[in-house]
Amino acid sequence: MSDAGAVPAYNVDVKLAVRNDPDRSQFINMTIDSVPTGSTRLRGTWRGARVFVPSQGGEFNWDGRAGQELVEAFDGPASAARVVLGLEKFVGAPGKLPGRGSNGTGVVFDPDDPAFRLDITWRIA
Repeated sequence: MSDAGAVPAYNVDVKLAVRNDPDRSQFINMTIDSVPTGSTRLRGTWRGARVFVPSQGGEFNWDGRAGQELVEAFDGPASAARVVLGLEKFVGAPGKLPGRGSNGTGVVFDPDDPAFRLDITWRIA
């Protein structure tokens, strides 16, 4: 954000839980500075404590187009292409960002261990 006091257009806390062990959970915060009307592909930032997601934050890409409806979260800048988190069906009304109470599934990846894959659920708090 260019203005330190500006409020992001999209700012949600997302609870992530291990699908086979729902007591094992963590929260991440996701923000997008500007959400132009009609946009279905946006970039934002995320941050959270390192619990089972092997990163403390970075950028994410949201794709709300039909057939996509996902988030790819990166360990740092999206251009580094180190995906650590994928959230499926991350959409509200068709082509819109999801809001409070929305939920779905996803996957955690570790770029340093290609064999690592952790199935999760997500819910916007």
